Amino acid sequence: MIVIPGASRDTQRFHASWLSFAHRFRFVVITLGAPRARFPTEHDYNAGRVRGPGGQPRPESEWLFSAVDPLFEDFKSRFGFSAGRYHLFGHSAGGGFVHRMLLLKPNAKVQRAVAANPAFATLPDSNVDYPFGISGAPLPPNGLARWFANPLTILLGEKDTGPRKQPLSNSATARAQGPHVLARGKLLFERARAEAARLGVPFRWRLRVAEGVGHDNRAIAPHALEPLFANPAD
Repeated sequence: MIVIPGASRDTQRFHASWLSFAHRFRFVVITLGAPRARFPTEHDYNAGRVRGPGGQPRPESEWLFSAVDPLFEDFKSRFGFSAGRYHLFGHSAGGGFVHRMLLLKPNAKVQRAVAANPAFATLPDSNVDYPFGISGAPLPPNGLARWFANPLTILLGEKDTGPRKQPLSNSATARAQGPHVLARGKLLFERARAEAARLGVPFRWRLRVAEGVGHDNRAIAPHALEPLFANPAD
């Protein structure tokens, strides 16, 4: 499993929150490191570094999204693993990263994914600029249909109703998606489901709300086991 940390970029803390589950259910955890010195803004991190400081498109080879598959392949070659695909989890800024990566990198080797408590959403709205909508986004062919076909779970904390503080996450456009993360995540799921129905394409996403959980990676991680691994004890 590959873990995408939240805005703190605290790789060790996010990694540690999964180790007890990894030992118990026998899977390997790899956690993405993206230091602020290299990826300082939400555009660089949550939104995958798809655009430069002036809004100009970057080559796909320079996207942060494009680092995940090579990270997986490097791990396999170093440690002799033969797995063909990986599971993907991200919380908060990492949850934003996960659902956007699946949109823009449909050929990524992801088996199942969980976007937990994304701070703001990319909606399937061609009238709103990326990263809040898909206008100007470098969508692949049949991008929305391929996005909706992913086994993606939007996992939300029932008590994740506090304000966000980062510039994009607390912008007027983000607040228009809802006053808090819980509302924004539900809106993402409903808008995606409606657009899939309008296009007449399969929709494989699921929505889960974790009772009693706020904006807390460690508390929400256990709720991601079933969506990621179906029956993690097997």
